[in-house]
Order: sequence, then C-alpha cells, then structure tokens
Amino acid sequence: MKLFNKIVNYLCSGLQGRCEENVISNILFITLLTLAGSGFFIIFGSFALARGEFIHGLISIAASFLLLASIHWVKKTLKYSLAARFNLTLIIFVLLFMLAFGNNGETVVIWFPVIPVLAVFILGNRKGALVSLSFLLVTVIFFMLPDSYSAIQQHNPQLITRLLGLYTALYAIGSIVEYYRVDHLRSIELEMLEAKNETRLKESFISKLSHQIRTPLSNIMLVGHMVNKVSLTDEQRDMMETIIASANNLVSTIESIAEIAEVDIESKKTLHNTGFNLHAAISSTIRLFTVQKEPVVDFTLSVDEALRTKTLKGDPVLLKQIFLNLIEAVLKNKKPGRINISIAANIHSQDADTAEVRFEIKTNKPVKLPQAGMETNKYNSSLTVQHYTRHINNLDLNIAGKIIMQMSGKLRLLRTQDKNLVFLFTLPFMVDYSANGGTREEDGKATVQIAPGSHEKLTDVNLLLVEDNTINQKIVVLSLKNYIKNIDVANNGKEALDKFGTSRYDIILMDVQMPVIDGFLATKKIREIEATTNSHTPIIAITANALHGDREKCLDAGMDDYISKPFQVEVLVEKIKQLLFRE
Repeated sequence: MKLFNKIVNYLCSGLQGRCEENVISNILFITLLTLAGSGFFIIFGSFALARGEFIHGLISIAASFLLLASIHWVKKTLKYSLAARFNLTLIIFVLLFMLAFGNNGETVVIWFPVIPVLAVFILGNRKGALVSLSFLLVTVIFFMLPDSYSAIQQHNPQLITRLLGLYTALYAIGSIVEYYRVDHLRSIELEMLEAKNETRLKESFISKLSHQIRTPLSNIMLVGHMVNKVSLTDEQRDMMETIIASANNLVSTIESIAEIAEVDIESKKTLHNTGFNLHAAISSTIRLFTVQKEPVVDFTLSVDEALRTKTLKGDPVLLKQIFLNLIEAVLKNKKPGRINISIAANIHSQDADTAEVRFEIKTNKPVKLPQAGMETNKYNSSLTVQHYTRHINNLDLNIAGKIIMQMSGKLRLLRTQDKNLVFLFTLPFMVDYSANGGTREEDGKATVQIAPGSHEKLTDVNLLLVEDNTINQKIVVLSLKNYIKNIDVANNGKEALDKFGTSRYDIILMDVQMPVIDGFLATKKIREIEATTNSHTPIIAITANALHGDREKCLDAGMDDYISKPFQVEVLVEKIKQLLFRE
C-alpha cells in the first residue's frame, strides 16, 4: 500500500496548484490505465522478439513507448481526455494488426475482452458501448475470413464462444463499475459544490459583519483621536488611548475571525510616533481589569527606574492593545480562582536615540492555552519555549503576536518548571530627550515628497464628501475641519453627480456602498464627464470594505486612492496632500 501511495504521489507531482482535484484524479486514472497498457505491450513485444517475430515485437515496444510518451504529454498539457482516446485507438489498432498478421492469434484474442473495459472507462457507457460493439464485429469478421487472410483458424467454435462470453461479461462488469464510479464522482462534485456555496455564504457573512462593525468602530476611533488632541489630564488621556486600543482590538478580532474563516481581509495598521510615558500606559491598561465587580486578578507592575522618567516615542495605543490581548488570553484560559500577573519592563539595550525595552508577563499559576500542536525547545534550564504561532485557536495571542511583529518585535511563549505562563517580547522605542512629559508629532515617513506650504494651501481646498450615513458625515467633517474649511456633503452618488456638475471641487471623498447610485458608478460617471473637459479631480474611496481586491475594484472604477475604515484622520490628510500637492 505504501508503494502504491508513493507511485501515486510521483505521478501527481507537478500537478498540485495547476489544476483542480477532479482533473488530477482523472489524469491519475488515465495514467494508471496507460501504464498498464504500456506494460502489456512491453511483455508481449519481448515474447515476440524471443520467438523471432521482430516486426510484431518492434510494433509492440513502439506502442509501449508511445503510451509512455502520452503520460508526459498529459502532465504538460493537462489534455487527459484527448490522450485517453489516442491511447485507446492505438491499443485497438495494434491488437487488430497482431490478430491479422501474427502467428499466435489465439494468444492475442485472449486480451481482446480488455477493450470493452477500457472503452467504457475512457469514453463512458454510451460511447464505450458503441466502440465495444464495433470492435466485436470487426473481431467476428476476422474469425470468418479464410485462412489465407487470418492468423486464426476459422473452425474453432469453442474459442469463439468463450471469447463472446468473456467479452460480454467484462463489458457488463465494466459498465456497472463505470456507472457507480460516475455516480460516486457526481455525488462528490455535488458535495464540493454545496461546500463551495457554504463557503461563499460564510465569506459573504464575514464580509458583511466586517463592514457593519468597521463603520461604527471608525467613528469611535475618529472621535477618540479628536478628543485625545484636546487639553486632557494625563489620566484622561490614558483612558482615551485605552478606548482607542479597545476599538483596535475589535477590528483585529474581526480580521482574525476572517482569517480563520479563510476570508482575505486587508490588515494594515499605521504606526504612530507619539511621545508617551511607559509606566502610565501600562498602568492605565491593567486598571481596566481591577475595576470589575468581582476582580479575579492581581497585578504586580515593575518598570525600570530609568524608564519611569523617560518619554518614549512610539505608538502607545498599539502597546496597550498588546497588553489587553495578552492579559485577556490569560484570564480566558485560567483555572477558577484568583491569579497574579506580574509585569516587568526593563531596558534591554540602549544607544543615543533608541531604547529596546524587554517586556515580561508572568503568571503565578498554570494557564492552559488551546493549541493545534506543540512545538517546544529549551530557552534555558528552567524555561521552555512554545511558539505562539502554534496557538492558532487563540485569537488574543494571534492578534498580540501580529502587532508585536509589526512593531519589529517577536512574541515568545514560555513555561516555567511549575507550568506557569511567561510572555516575553522586546520592542524598540525612540527616546525623546527634549520632551517634558511627552509631545505628540506625526511619523515623518512619506511615500512622495509634499510641496512646501501644503498645510496652508489645504485650508482653501474645496472638498466633496459623498456619504449616505449622517453620523459618518458629521464625524468626518469634524475630523477634517482643522485641516480643510470648505467641505460640501452629498448623501449619495446621484447628489454627488448633481453637485459635481454645478460646483468645482479639488478632491472628492467617495463612499462605496450607497443608495440610488453607488460610489463605483458615480466615479465612472464623473470620469466620463471629465473626459469631455480634459480635467481630473482626485477621488479617494472611504469604505468599510476591507477584503483583498476591494482596493483594486476602486482603482479600476477610476478612483485615485483607497482608505478602509477604521482609519486615522492624519493618514487621510496625508493621502489628500499627496494627491493635491505632490511635486
């Protein structure tokens, strides 16, 4: 059985990924039949050569090599049906030639009943029956020919009777087997079709769920960022950043659910470069778990003294999201009763501008995490590493691991000798020596160079926002009012076309899913209008559609850029600047 599996794997090599499973199975079936026929001709040809029948031996061996060549041709072209018909025709003609001109016709006739089996398997019951009957008639004619024209003696009724009986029996067996084989394949195809339909329904559900959740989350995050920029106390700012981190968590959860459901959702988080205090950021995060009605966790926080007084520059929201997920992973999988989680943050290495901070989260009790498998190795004499990527059933760990990786770190999951849980990861942060309590500034990275004075020019830009949700309209307008003063609003694609025909806009923010006329059609109509005036107005799609391919759909419709909800207003402003003020 193992040998057969190895042969099958070898015959299927190079086919995976090039064609569907049903095509591979058909190619494998035809290949096995071809190999059997090739083997028969090699054996028959060898015996013929041994008897001195060189012509028949050479023809048999040549037929064998042609059959083997067809296997290579099928793997290259995938035209298995054409190759099967060619092979069947070749076998029939070679057998008839041996019957007509060979000296051992009765031996050849023994193999004739194989023809209806091959014909039925290759051509199906209907065409196979026609070929089998035709071949039988030709064979009977050979039996009726005079001795001078046939290698078979015409007066051998016993041989003819046995041949007809065996021929009929094998045809009947082949037809029955083929009927059930086709019926089985049909049922498998039906099951596969139903599975595909279920997958499409699942993908549609996940996509709609993602769309419905992303829109309100986008509003929460935009409002949170606006509030976070006003004058707040340190405690209020920490709480607001925690709210934003929690909203980020919901988005990451949706993305992870989609990933497990094999739905491709784009996941692109923008790293921000903000001044913050590490001790305050961690303290405000763990405070969420201590204000519950019945707290089940105690925390021990230890931050390096040098870090307490430093203002680091990085993304405190994503850092809080990491701690939220790791602590949630512990609490969801701990045993009943209270548990202590100790958190330590120490300087791992430091240079003039950068400090690498080593974080350790450790429990005082064993925590059993659900996992698909175990991949362990020794970290030191008392700790064992378990790679977090093996814990595919734990969304919190997956989300935390991806964020840490995005922030240029790597999450390691370790176990002590007492089976207690330890999370280790190291993250790099810039050190802001000039800050007094921390300042906020944007990440200086840009894909294109923005013209000087673009911020002043941006206030005079005429912008059209096309959005059907009134709450979304208000929040986007509030988010942009500090950057752009002239903002007009259209409730759907039709209103956008009406306003575009009567007013001049420098840029358009276009929602995709809208009543009356959607964003795709509205964009195409705008581009058609512009084609007559030789003008171009940049259009940015703002949508909750985040599946892979949605960006391409927007660009194909004529839009210039794409941003998915939830988004940072600074990222949107940067995209607007790039489209309007690029040098």
